[in-house]
Amino acid sequence: MLLEPTLDAVDGRGLIDDIGTFHLDRGYDNNIVRRLCSDIGLDDLLVAKRRPKGAGRVRLDVPLGLRWPVERTNSWLSNFGQLRRNTDRFIHQRLAQLALAITLIITIKLIKWADRWSPPT
Repeated sequence: MLLEPTLDAVDGRGLIDDIGTFHLDRGYDNNIVRRLCSDIGLDDLLVAKRRPKGAGRVRLDVPLGLRWPVERTNSWLSNFGQLRRNTDRFIHQRLAQLALAITLIITIKLIKWADRWSPPT
């Protein structure tokens, strides 16, 4: 239901040309979505196909899109319980908490990244 307004908003900002390959889940495997994408100008559309009943799972060599980094980042942010239970009234307080959480995540990842090349002790 939100695909058309989302694509219209992206098209309104002039970002449709920046989309190389448009990746969609199995729920979007229908002619309406394909026609909508072709009308907007998205020619390279990759939609996960529905499997016939009784067919086993087929392992893909190439993962679909960049969903893993997004889901991973959401998981990291959900580890900060204060962000989930935030009752502050002011937006600047919420943004400060979010900025602090992101800063801590990046700092920890950089420390772990730097330790990869340290000689074992």
